[in-house]
Amino acid sequence: MHSDFNAELHARPSIYFSGMAYVEHLALRPIGDAGIVSRHEAVTIEDVNDPDVYIQIEFHTEFATVTRVTPVSERPLTWPVPRLSHEQCEELTGLGGTEISCRVGMLILDKTPADLGHVLSEFGFQNSAASNVGGGAAQVCSDFRVSAELGARILFLNESLNSYRLGRMVRRIFEIETYRCMALLGLSEARRLGPILKRFEADLVGLTNDNVRTDPQGHRQLLGEITELSAQVISETAATRNRFGATSAYAQIVEERIAELRESHVPGFQRFGVFVARRFKPAVRTCAATALRLEQLSIATTHLLDLLQTKIQVEIEFQNARQLGVMAERATTQIQIQRAVEGFSVIAISYYLMSLIEIALGAAERAGVHIPSAIVLTSIPVVLIVVALAIHRVRHAIATARGNL
Repeated sequence: MHSDFNAELHARPSIYFSGMAYVEHLALRPIGDAGIVSRHEAVTIEDVNDPDVYIQIEFHTEFATVTRVTPVSERPLTWPVPRLSHEQCEELTGLGGTEISCRVGMLILDKTPADLGHVLSEFGFQNSAASNVGGGAAQVCSDFRVSAELGARILFLNESLNSYRLGRMVRRIFEIETYRCMALLGLSEARRLGPILKRFEADLVGLTNDNVRTDPQGHRQLLGEITELSAQVISETAATRNRFGATSAYAQIVEERIAELRESHVPGFQRFGVFVARRFKPAVRTCAATALRLEQLSIATTHLLDLLQTKIQVEIEFQNARQLGVMAERATTQIQIQRAVEGFSVIAISYYLMSLIEIALGAAERAGVHIPSAIVLTSIPVVLIVVALAIHRVRHAIATARGNL
């Protein structure tokens, strides 16, 4: 584990050389789901056909870079022909099925010319940007025009940088171009999401209005539509989160590398870093704004979903309360009926008991036992009271048993 961390410190070495040279730089990105092989330290090899030429290979998180340094003995009259091909880079990196994310050719010449514009015209540069870099120790120039054969072209005029400072400066410029191109991969996603987000926002407005107008019978269908919209937003967010996150990280690296150039103005030219930033930052902000729109849509759909669910829950509780009211009314009616039945029961049982008493008294009269009528009359309220008390005790015993349960 510690060796991996230590190896990371040596994963991005600068290329050290002196004198005039033509430096080619290619960044390869796997197509589709293919990933970069996990490696740490950079690999430097010599060209098999020319021992003075060396090639450096680096592996990054989602791309690999190949840099070829070819010494130049004398100042060329035309722009050098690239020697580093896409197929050769795939063979050197061991990656198959890649696309070129960035191709840069840098011609490094000694001494700053008196007429920079004339030199740029000789090499076919148009509307170029130029800056003094490294505290005025060199100049960097480019028109930022990209062709399929040459890629982006950069003219570097070294005045007093030694091999170490020159290598680091060249590396910074290549990193500006590489990370700028990698950051702009998010722009295509932002453009693709533009009409999709517009449709999502229109759907959200419609569903919000429907949530206000829809009656309880339509809540189920509305809930399904909001859930579907929320799922689509979450799916797009998950699909683009890594890309937009990488765009933000790459953009920060570009800004840091531009600051490390320590630029100063060249009369008659726009600064190199200002040219990059002025055209690069709007694209990065577009990606950031798109990511923010996705996040806000996700939050809004979640809130709408919660609001509808709350509305449905309130409606359910209202229906439950109404049903409980109906049940309470039924229980009250049942109690009243029960009390009426209990009253009739007292009368019926009392009548039955009085009938038994009357039969007993009749039998006693026939047996010759005379019972006064006052006793019979007095027994009537006694029987009613006894029966009523008995029923009350039974009802109290049942209520007590239910309470214990």
